[in-house]
Amino acid sequence: MNLRGIDLNLLVVLKALLEERSTTKAADRLAMSQPAVSRALSRLRLLYDDPLLIRTPQGMEATVRAEALLLPLREILAGIEQTLSPSPELDPSCFEGILRIGAHTYAEYVILPSLLTELQRLAPRLRVQMIPLTQAFEHQLDQGAVDLVISKQDDLPGRFRRQPLFEDRLQSCAHRHHPLLGQRLSIADFARAQHLLVCPRGEPHGIVDELLAAHGLQREIPLVVQSFLSAPFILAQSPLLLTAPARILQPMMALLDLAECALSFPLPRFEISLIRHRRDDNHALLNWFEGVLLRWAAQLDAI
Repeated sequence: MNLRGIDLNLLVVLKALLEERSTTKAADRLAMSQPAVSRALSRLRLLYDDPLLIRTPQGMEATVRAEALLLPLREILAGIEQTLSPSPELDPSCFEGILRIGAHTYAEYVILPSLLTELQRLAPRLRVQMIPLTQAFEHQLDQGAVDLVISKQDDLPGRFRRQPLFEDRLQSCAHRHHPLLGQRLSIADFARAQHLLVCPRGEPHGIVDELLAAHGLQREIPLVVQSFLSAPFILAQSPLLLTAPARILQPMMALLDLAECALSFPLPRFEISLIRHRRDDNHALLNWFEGVLLRWAAQLDAI
């Protein structure tokens, strides 16, 4: 049977008729006219090829087929009402299981220290697991290997949704005794220096190299590492320059005796976003976590 050709409102009328055993009472209950209910009954009789209700001196009686329909009708209509009802208010303290977040160590360092206490207070049973972000992050989201991604991503396929969280900027720094400190470096001077490069994805190339290439320049990179967290400690013991996000470098500057290089040209700014699959738009846990993350991001200082 093709449901597209059936008026499912008839089932509501049938349930009322079977419970009231009267077209008049069913009409009052449904706020319909009695003739409209009688017309609906006629259509139902054709649909089921059964009289359904038979008029007797004692009133209307249901046929055997109609009696068998009443319980399934109640269950079906109750299920439909439940799907249309507003979601109950969620209690995050009851959330259990694992929230898998795809991110680089940058996001772990910037976000988790100040967010973790709030998460443990609001959702103590929730376990957060950080998953290494790969170049195939879209596949990670598609397959459910991660529930969401926190990263710098601009262009996304339509099946994903991006929610900006906060901005950061690149800054260049070196050990306080580096010979280039105290000078205002031109872009050519900057390119001639030796650099420490961080490549979380293993590609010895970054947005700074794109900036230099636009000016026909290329920098010398004697060392490439995987993590923005190890790089400042290496820098403290080496004659290199490091260009990295300010939200990572600034808390470490005094600790490691580092200083920012003065540049005569601007370094790029970038935006960190929360990325989710649109199939999860009504996922209660992810919606709650997004709200917590947005409130956290709104309190961040500009940089």
